[in-house]
Amino acid sequence: MGLNARWVKLGRLFMVAWLAFFLFPVGAILTEPFRVDSKLIGLALLLASGAIWAWFWTRIVSGPDRRFATAAVIANALLLVIFTLRTPPQYGSLFFYALVMAAAAYRWRVAIPIAVAGAILAGSMDVVRGTTLLNALGDFINDLLVGLAVVAGRLLIEANQQLSLAREQIARLAVGEERLRFARDLHDLLGHSLSVIALKSELAGRLIKSTPGLAAHEVDDIESVARDALREVREAVAGYRQPSLKAELAGAREALTAAGVELRAEEDHPALPAAVEAVLAWTVREGVTNVMRHSQAKRCAIRITSRDGRASVDVIDDGRGGFPEAGSGLRGLEERVLERGGTLTAEPLPHEGFRLRVTLPLPDVPLPVDRVTA
Repeated sequence: MGLNARWVKLGRLFMVAWLAFFLFPVGAILTEPFRVDSKLIGLALLLASGAIWAWFWTRIVSGPDRRFATAAVIANALLLVIFTLRTPPQYGSLFFYALVMAAAAYRWRVAIPIAVAGAILAGSMDVVRGTTLLNALGDFINDLLVGLAVVAGRLLIEANQQLSLAREQIARLAVGEERLRFARDLHDLLGHSLSVIALKSELAGRLIKSTPGLAAHEVDDIESVARDALREVREAVAGYRQPSLKAELAGAREALTAAGVELRAEEDHPALPAAVEAVLAWTVREGVTNVMRHSQAKRCAIRITSRDGRASVDVIDDGRGGFPEAGSGLRGLEERVLERGGTLTAEPLPHEGFRLRVTLPLPDVPLPVDRVTA
């Protein structure tokens, strides 16, 4: 699943919030006995660096000002070099800000060498301004790891975007393939029947005046062929529309996992008649849809059982409860349940959560037992 605009905005604001680390050198500049001109220069450098940092994350990274990425990275690096060399060793280094910007601005093949070179430069500046070799080595390792971590983060985001695009393309291809298959099946079902109807209609038209009896026979044949074609189309459409419990449970697990909801599925039933299984599968689909849309739940349980001549399914979540709106999905499900002589219950639980339960009678004819495991 790709990143939506809200998460992108929050991510940008989070990176801008890194400017909180500037509070330490600002506080040192204001409280330590530096000369006034040194304080003014230090504060000006930090202000300029912070402005470039905020501009980089709000406008440059995947934004309208992306063409200024290199200029922003170079400018901020120069500002931080000057600031670091003018700052006493005990105040540390802010040069990792330049490394983070470079790692975010360029592809990994360019960003990794820049991160290594920047880390070496940071350690060298520490040595120049009089810090110990151990502290310089620590800054080198710290800046290198920060830069490489940002490179890895960018690679992860790019991989997620490519995965989202691939999933969308697969979905489009699947829909297109299903349309072609459905069109092909309809052609196979109706092509022959409509051809026969056309020929017999033409023959009946020629015979209606000369031999009405034969014409009437042809009309009867036309009616029979038309009824057979209509029955075959209905069977085909019903086959396309009837879901299965296995497919719906698999789809529910995938959808709830994507939504961050933990699913526990339990099945305790023999093989069910196709019509009963279809209604139970519709129940799973509608229940899971409501969980994702309205419940704000963290966990969901689906229980499918068959006892005493009745099959039932429960979809239970631990969300906010309340009564659902009378949407078309729940009304349509209730119509299917009533057609099979069953009952539907949709109610909030006493403490928290919601339960959707559908119970259907099973036919008297016994079916072969085929246990299904979750």
